[in-house]
Amino acid sequence: MTRFLFHAHGSISAFDDVGLELPDIAAAQSVAIEVCRNILNEEPEGPFWQDLNWRVEVTDDPGICGQTFLVVQFSVTTALLPHLHH
Repeated sequence: MTRFLFHAHGSISAFDDVGLELPDIAAAQSVAIEVCRNILNEEPEGPFWQDLNWRVEVTDDPGICGQTFLVVQFSVTTALLPHLHH
């Protein structure tokens, strides 16, 4: 089992200093997606709602020096739409 840590980064950073012991990277990916879902379920005043480009990094270290196993990226891009005529 490997200990995976889940850090969220956007206009702020939230570091995981505990992590989870998981059997493999597939399990860590599932948890990372769950972390994203939890962030999206926060109230719109939540810190990551203020920045529509953020990510969850899965690493092996509670700081910034560890190995990154995967990144789940979230971003919102507004498309310019032509004027609709009636």
